[in-house]
Amino acid sequence: MPKAAAPAGVTVTPVGAVIGAEVQGIDLSGDLERGVRAWIRDAVIEHGVLVFRGQDLDAPRFHDFAGGFGPLQHHVLRKYRHKDFPGLSWLTNVEADGSVDRFGVTRATSWHTDGTYTDDPPAIGILHALETPSKGAGTLFVSMKAAYAALTDGERTRIAPLVGLHRHGGGPGGGMYDNSLDEDQAEGHSDVRHPAVRPHPASGEPVLYVNPTHVRSFEGMKPEDSVPLVLELVDKATRRDVVYHHNWRPGDLLMWDEHSTMHRGEGAYDPAERRVMLRAIVQRCTRA
Repeated sequence: MPKAAAPAGVTVTPVGAVIGAEVQGIDLSGDLERGVRAWIRDAVIEHGVLVFRGQDLDAPRFHDFAGGFGPLQHHVLRKYRHKDFPGLSWLTNVEADGSVDRFGVTRATSWHTDGTYTDDPPAIGILHALETPSKGAGTLFVSMKAAYAALTDGERTRIAPLVGLHRHGGGPGGGMYDNSLDEDQAEGHSDVRHPAVRPHPASGEPVLYVNPTHVRSFEGMKPEDSVPLVLELVDKATRRDVVYHHNWRPGDLLMWDEHSTMHRGEGAYDPAERRVMLRAIVQRCTRA
């Protein structure tokens, strides 16, 4: 598929050594032409992460923006779903009564890729910052295309036949999610199979599809043999020199390619400082 042309007046500046780019010249709060949306979709796939500064979207406008790319996935943690827009959710450390949500402080601070515990993993993640702590509340991203490319031939041969068994919070880094789902949610007690290396749905490039939050084992291997391999692969993928560390400011909006990236929250901020973000997950890009 040919890439969409960049809109007039738009600039794209790399922000990380391997992953991430800042886009200037687009106001995301208005009605975007289909061609602009198509360009954004392509740029997300190309750069892995897109950063838009100085945006101002309330929940209805954020819902319109995110939903303009395709159907939105309802968040698996029902508590955090937006009451008026169930396709949106809150990433926050603030309870409804204004007190500190302790789980909200530590949630999503282990490396993960969203929705790998589903048969049809999502396409794009979107976060819009409304209130941010003064420090320690960043988000870290890595490219799992680059992670696969950096493996040796021997390592690629070793993992080529492996199939990961994914379950919500079932991996060695998923302990924070214990008892976070309702009893009727299959994501917490059923495995979903995904190959450890899979082609990107749009580009066809090989992607290392392993994360420590949701991969509990490899098919045909005992967990005690699988877990060290999961952690070894993640350690190689998250070397300091390949990580893009985004320090949030109010008005930031980030989009990332769920098919080719892994991320985690920094989780090192003062819980007394408010962190309030709107989140959307595009299931598949059908409208851009």
